[in-house]
Amino acid sequence: MGDTREDLTKLLDAVRTKPIYLNLWSTYKKIERMDLEPPDNEELLIRLAVIGSSTLEPVAACLDVKTRLLGLHPTTFVGGFNAFRQEVLDKSSALYHANPDIVVLAVDAWALLDQKFLSSFPKLSQKERVSAQKEIVKELVSVAKKLESSSSALVLVNNFIVPSFSPLGIVDSKQEMGLREFFIEANSFLRDGLRNQTRVLVVDLDSVASDFGKARVVNWNTLYRGSVSFSEEFTPILADEYLRYVRAYKGLTKKCIVLDMDNTLWGGIIGEDGMEGIKLGNTSPGNEYVDFQRALLSLYNRGVILAVNSKNNFDDAIKVLREHPYQVLREEHFAALRINWQNKVQNLVELAQEINIGLDSIVFLDDNPVEREQVRQALPQVMVVDLPKNPRLYRTTLERLQVFDVLSLTKEDMVRGEMYVGRRMRLELEHDTSSVEDFLRTLEIKVKIMPVDDFNAPRVVQLIGKTNQFNLTTRRHSETDIQQMRESGEYIVYSMAVTDKFGDEGVVGVAIVHKKNGEWRIDTFLMSCRVIGRSVETALLARIVADARADGVRAIYGEYAPTKKNAPASDMYEKHGFGRPVTDSDGITSWALLLDEQTVELPEWIELIEE
Repeated sequence: MGDTREDLTKLLDAVRTKPIYLNLWSTYKKIERMDLEPPDNEELLIRLAVIGSSTLEPVAACLDVKTRLLGLHPTTFVGGFNAFRQEVLDKSSALYHANPDIVVLAVDAWALLDQKFLSSFPKLSQKERVSAQKEIVKELVSVAKKLESSSSALVLVNNFIVPSFSPLGIVDSKQEMGLREFFIEANSFLRDGLRNQTRVLVVDLDSVASDFGKARVVNWNTLYRGSVSFSEEFTPILADEYLRYVRAYKGLTKKCIVLDMDNTLWGGIIGEDGMEGIKLGNTSPGNEYVDFQRALLSLYNRGVILAVNSKNNFDDAIKVLREHPYQVLREEHFAALRINWQNKVQNLVELAQEINIGLDSIVFLDDNPVEREQVRQALPQVMVVDLPKNPRLYRTTLERLQVFDVLSLTKEDMVRGEMYVGRRMRLELEHDTSSVEDFLRTLEIKVKIMPVDDFNAPRVVQLIGKTNQFNLTTRRHSETDIQQMRESGEYIVYSMAVTDKFGDEGVVGVAIVHKKNGEWRIDTFLMSCRVIGRSVETALLARIVADARADGVRAIYGEYAPTKKNAPASDMYEKHGFGRPVTDSDGITSWALLLDEQTVELPEWIELIEE
């Protein structure tokens, strides 16, 4: 009888409490011997590969187990010792048979340099140093580009660790190119050489090593005995860095920070100390809170949503947001506010509903350990952060969370906070309007629908990867898939951008149509939760119908594949006149729109912007 998921859960629970290298390694080896069935949910599957110039199974082991701790089910390929060139260049290699989603390319600079490089470095001419530098960068860039072009994987390339030691000693920096400058410039050239490769990202191994302590990165015993490049202490830290990319790839990053106020955004209690008495200013105590708020604002400005969950008198607390001279985060920075005496668990549930995100997208920051524990027990989906007792450590705690990463930053990401302020204003207007149609008319909605181009393709891929609620099939197409569809002639990939009088939402909708035998099948139809309720999905569907008619199509077919999160989209086709629903054994329901009998019209309150 095979091992069960319960057996795996017990193993992972044990390592979760103490994720040191020995526990991670032993767990990995035990899992290797287990006979596990893959999960029914294909969204949980991910294929990993770790290749490079040294013995990398320890890194792969830590990454594999840490990926499982995220709730994913990885299969992990480990490349041969210093076999990365052959594995990448040979399309029939085991690497390509593994068909990885993510490949870690961990190549040590010393493996690319001549063995005599370090000993002869002081005598090398400037020209010889530059030549060696160009060669190692050229080789690594070439391998990374070849891997990208030969697979659909996301490629993570380690940069070079800048050595602390130089044979030139304290005059290293006085040379035209000292040893440290050799590596610093090599890292710069590596970054520039791969900047335009959409599926290649440079992992800043040098920064990770510096933060950890370069003197502890290597275990010289295991390096010389078995060519293991990284120490037992550093290997889990490096796996954590790779895990940031895994989270982003699978759409598991957090979207929203929910904040307490008293002793979190400022020191003291506003209801007792008054606005003049709270600790918030340019000297301590007070400047640590200002610095923390600046760090939060930097995340807001790159797309992280902020919200408030505070037990307080509303008028006292809101006055700080509006009037305190040292308050960095103002009312307009928050997508939603819960300032009341209600249970914080209930407030979090209501905030998630108002912002229209899942509880698993929320990070909760509160100085009170009792409040944190109550949320942790009642809402295990929410990431509850144990803020340190010393507020001077708030900023560094926030910066070390590393759960907000995305694989690309789009225009929509950068202005997401402003978009949610506009959403709050729309809700206020909706409450003051007598009917839904009247409300929608007042919004002055404009929609632009066009085939995907190079400019908006990254945003389209991002939406496909992370949209769950209004997503009829949740098929996760990669950037390579989208590019192939655009070039094939068998598909149309639509993007939809929306604006109204409260602001520009950017690209918020995607539809992919497969054209075959005179019929169109809608492979993908999704929309950001930000625009649910504005009938823009009708505008996108109307454009598909109009284009199908112009192409002489007889019928359009759409599918709905139910998930835990996409119930808001379940009746989309039925509401728009599609009929003849048929549900297969996998629970996928197919709908048909016969174009000689039915159509879908653009709502009269939406203005369609022509290309």
